[in-house]
Amino acid sequence: MSGHSKWATIKHGKAILDAKRGKIFSRYSKEISIAVREGGSDNPDFNPRLRLAIERARAENMPKENIKRAIDKGAGRVEGQMYEEIVYEGFGPNQVAMMILCVTDNKNRTNSEIRSLLDKNGGTLGSAGTVSYNFDRKGIITVSLPDNLESDDLQLQLIDLGAEDIKDLGDNIWQIIVDPANTHSCAEAMSKLKLVVEESKIGMVPKTMIDLDKIAFERFENFYDVVDDHDDVQEIYHNAQQI
Repeated sequence: MSGHSKWATIKHGKAILDAKRGKIFSRYSKEISIAVREGGSDNPDFNPRLRLAIERARAENMPKENIKRAIDKGAGRVEGQMYEEIVYEGFGPNQVAMMILCVTDNKNRTNSEIRSLLDKNGGTLGSAGTVSYNFDRKGIITVSLPDNLESDDLQLQLIDLGAEDIKDLGDNIWQIIVDPANTHSCAEAMSKLKLVVEESKIGMVPKTMIDLDKIAFERFENFYDVVDDHDDVQEIYHNAQQI
């Protein structure tokens, strides 16, 4: 197993976000619309990316009508803004590598705002390829373990299901890395092992990490929060961990 960051620490930047339901729903609406357009189908049975996006939205209690409207928008059945995905690469404080996924209806505006946001808060924006070489596209499944579960046997079972890496995040929370094509099926299989699937998504996983002491990590968390609060930011992937 690898990784020892505490679940509470990792989720720090989301505490404020969870209180802003409208913003969360806006993010998932964009994600669903993009998934429909990029996946070429508005049927989640034939569009794995859409299926995962809907599952994540439902986990946040996004209303059914919001989900349907986002699907219709992505399929072109209703008028609205046309979104596109942009991935920014750069560095945060202490040269933490970051990949910032944005969805926007105005690329020039977002380019300018993200660059300014990083510059003003101790980060730098890089060109394509600056940090992406240090990340792999993977399925990321976060699960809660029931009490009194034999972890050694569970690890072997997860490896048999296709787990490539298992990270103990503390507080009976594990993050399991799988092949992105098998994300949904692996999450379903883990549910049958009496694990609670807290989140299932396809994202970017760093190959190497940067160790930060408590003060440096808190500084990075503050930076992360500022960037994450931008309306066009959907996901942020980084390689910082607290030692």
